[in-house]
Amino acid sequence: MRRFFKSRMVALFAASVLGLAPTTFAQASLVGEWEGTLDANGTQVHILWHVTAAADGTVTSTFDNQDEGVNGIKAKFAEFSGSKLTLTVDDQVEINGSTVNVRGTFVGTVSKEGNEVTGTWTQTDPEQPPADIDFKRHVEKPAPAAAAPKTPDSDSISRE
Repeated sequence: MRRFFKSRMVALFAASVLGLAPTTFAQASLVGEWEGTLDANGTQVHILWHVTAAADGTVTSTFDNQDEGVNGIKAKFAEFSGSKLTLTVDDQVEINGSTVNVRGTFVGTVSKEGNEVTGTWTQTDPEQPPADIDFKRHVEKPAPAAAAPKTPDSDSISRE
C-alpha cells in the first residue's frame, strides 16, 4: 500500500510540474494541449498539460493527472531558454478530501520541431526517485466533412 501511495504521489507531483506559472515570450511557442506519460517506478501515468496565452501575453499552464482525476495543478516558476525548460512546483491539491503538498522540479528539453518535450520530474516533498516524462503536442484531427445533401436526380422524379 505504501509503495502504491508513493507511486501516486510521484505521479501527482509530476503532473503538477508544468502548472500555472508566469512565463516569457519564448514559452508562447509551447501554447497548446499536450499529452504525456510519466514513468513512476514502472507504472505509466497519463498526464495532460494545458498551456494557454492570455491577451496580455502572459502564458500559463496547468496539469491534469488523468489516472487520479486530479486537475489544475499549478507551477510556481518557469524558465524556458533555448530548448531547455525548467519548472518549479510548490502547490497543494485535494485528494480524497485530504490536502496534499506538491513540490518538485521538472527539467526537460523541447524538440527542434516543438512538438515533444522530454524530461525528468524530481519530487522533493515527499522525496521520491526522479521520474521520466515524455509529452507530445496534441493535434486536433479535423472533423470529417459533412456529406453533401442529396438532391433528387431529374430522371428519378416521378411525374403524374
